[in-house]
Amino acid sequence: MKKWILLLSAILLLPPALLFGWFALTSGDHHYRHSDTFSYWLYTPDSLKKVPTVSTHVEYSYSYDADNQQSRFIITWKDITNRAEQKAKLLDFLKAMNRPIKNDCLWLYHDPNNYANNYQRYCVYQKSDTLELELFEISR
Repeated sequence: MKKWILLLSAILLLPPALLFGWFALTSGDHHYRHSDTFSYWLYTPDSLKKVPTVSTHVEYSYSYDADNQQSRFIITWKDITNRAEQKAKLLDFLKAMNRPIKNDCLWLYHDPNNYANNYQRYCVYQKSDTLELELFEISR
């Protein structure tokens, strides 16, 4: 009888424990490199896993705000040779998504009737010695 009670309690407690574990892993701020295999697999969106190589010095940043249901993913490249050419590569990568690009940003709206609460924005930023590709997403 004790075995059945233990088995039943394990079955009942496992889903909440898994849900809490997933929430703990995917919320908050995370910084990692491509060599961190688990973090790269967990936090990098599939749409950005095939981004062209711009530099060997690359850092990834992921943050998720559970209250506003907003996620922000940033890839930062440093020590770039010929930044203008590398920025053009990133813009070509975004153009492959078949959406118009304005001011180095691409907007994807998931609901054509509601532009405010369900979209993705991809932007390429050129700073003094770095390039950044940012994915900002709101999903409500």
